[in-house]
Amino acid sequence: MSRGRHQLLVDTLRRFVRRGAGPHLHRVLEKTRAEDIALALEELPPREGRMIFAILLETPARAAEVVAAYDHSQLADLMHGLDAEDLKPVFAEIQSDDAADILAELPSEFAAAILEALEDEDSDGIEELMQYAEDTAGGIMSTEVFKLDKELTAREAIVALQESEDAEMVFYIYCVNEEGHLVGVLSLRQLLTVPPATQLRESMVSDVISAPVTMDQEDVAKIVARYDLLALPVVDEFNKLVGIITVDDVIDVLRDEATEDMMLMAGLGDEDIALKSTASAIRARVPWLLAGIVGLMGAAALIRAFETKIEQVAALAAFIPMVVGLSGNVGVQSSTIVVRGLAMGQLDVGRVFPAIWDEVKVVAGLSVVCAIFVAGVSYLIGGQNWQLAAAVTNAVFISMLFAAVVGTTVPLLAVRLGIDPALATGPVMTTTNDVVGVLIYFLAASLWLQL
Repeated sequence: MSRGRHQLLVDTLRRFVRRGAGPHLHRVLEKTRAEDIALALEELPPREGRMIFAILLETPARAAEVVAAYDHSQLADLMHGLDAEDLKPVFAEIQSDDAADILAELPSEFAAAILEALEDEDSDGIEELMQYAEDTAGGIMSTEVFKLDKELTAREAIVALQESEDAEMVFYIYCVNEEGHLVGVLSLRQLLTVPPATQLRESMVSDVISAPVTMDQEDVAKIVARYDLLALPVVDEFNKLVGIITVDDVIDVLRDEATEDMMLMAGLGDEDIALKSTASAIRARVPWLLAGIVGLMGAAALIRAFETKIEQVAALAAFIPMVVGLSGNVGVQSSTIVVRGLAMGQLDVGRVFPAIWDEVKVVAGLSVVCAIFVAGVSYLIGGQNWQLAAAVTNAVFISMLFAAVVGTTVPLLAVRLGIDPALATGPVMTTTNDVVGVLIYFLAASLWLQL
């Protein structure tokens, strides 16, 4: 939905709620996609959102679609004033993996009451998923997986597929033995192109790509991307098929992990800062700013230590931002490339030095280009003082190379130490480059200007 149509939907819902136009609201909600309704409700005031949600509750299946698409962290406000019995029909319609994620965001007592209200067959799958860490394969999988005995024929498999109602998304036919162990897989195309009397074990692929329940969700996303899968089976320690992760779950993982990495690299913590209160947002951001102040105080102390040299050649002060800025930009570029490479599985943490060398070679070329340009500019701005131009040029070249080494090394070493690479970069790396860049600049100035 375009931004204009979305805003029209929000305005229409608000207008009908204020007028009490129930029939009109019903018609709009019936014709609108659940995802668009969820996005619109998130923008409405809580009271108006709850009134619309009360109408949706009249059709539990429709309400379930909206709840699944709604921002889970804000669902407690939307469901305020409702009890477990009101929501029981809705949660009975929600896929178990989505239900587990939603209940994890609700107040614990409220979530427990909903689980207790659900039928055993509905709550068992949800409780099973909630025992896994939320960032693992077990935490994001659905237990409603379509699986068949490998001894069935293609004809019997097609009939079973047509009669299936609980499977979330059937992209592949997973074949199991009598003990429920995953032994093979075949695509729907394969199933439809083999003779009807062919047993599944004769046409299935026995080398199945799967994920253990304890695998980190980032690694799950890498596997799905590497092999271009639409779904990934999840197995326990005995290779028993326990669930499935579909591509829509992987997209959510990639989005969440990308957001987390961006927040960490910016020194904003690993949670969505926009959802925090003012006090919480301040507490999350101030430590990194204070750390930056400490680092910049170091740079100020260096500048103060070379104060007499600046007094002798006043133009020295004019080029400090240039040296610091270029090294900082290179450091951010290098660290971003490495962090992305690590996240996408394109870099091997065991190849630290080759990775550093590859980046240094690139930055060396960039440094030569920048140094040539800086040499001419600094010569003109510095009153045609070639010694000053040489000092600035050397400082730019060396500080850019140093920034490349730091920007590449820090995230790689962080992974080796078990630290999130995104957290290890950002403010810490920027501050380091600032301090060292200033030091390199004044050392170069002392050498070339003989101060």
